[in-house]
Amino acid sequence: MAKREQLDVFDFAIRAEKDGISFYTKAAKKFADKDLRELFKKLAQQESEHLRIFSDLKIQASVKGLDLCLKNPDIDDYVESIVQEGLFPKGETMDKRMEKIDGVVDAAVVAMKAETNAILFYTEMVKLAKDREMKKIIEKIIKEEKSHVVMVRNLRADHDPMYAGLAFGRFF
Repeated sequence: MAKREQLDVFDFAIRAEKDGISFYTKAAKKFADKDLRELFKKLAQQESEHLRIFSDLKIQASVKGLDLCLKNPDIDDYVESIVQEGLFPKGETMDKRMEKIDGVVDAAVVAMKAETNAILFYTEMVKLAKDREMKKIIEKIIKEEKSHVVMVRNLRADHDPMYAGLAFGRFF
């Protein structure tokens, strides 16, 4: 296994939220359905708010002298894989990936994976945080990310009857 490098969790969270904004903005432009566009726009706006919060938290942590870095060997393999892969497709890869997204179900699959990984990563951030106020703020973001999973899950169920049957125990 390659040597792990130190990573500031705020830098990763900021990068992840930027990727989320980009993904949801592009997804909103890709689909003609007004409700679908509005949902993706709403998710992009909420990720934008998370970006602002994490940027502010990074500044607060710096002022308070708090060290929230993932360091070798304290970081586990799962968190390392999230850090290496990112939450959303990035840059040129995202454009290519968006081209491959043929419908709502494809977009929902990408979004659900990213939102779930965000929840897991931010849960690890809470464990690292020593500041009570910071923990509360990150826990609030986790709650919002969980609501994103529910929104995307419902969206997928609305467009994928097989998934709806498996997820909700009934077929339409």
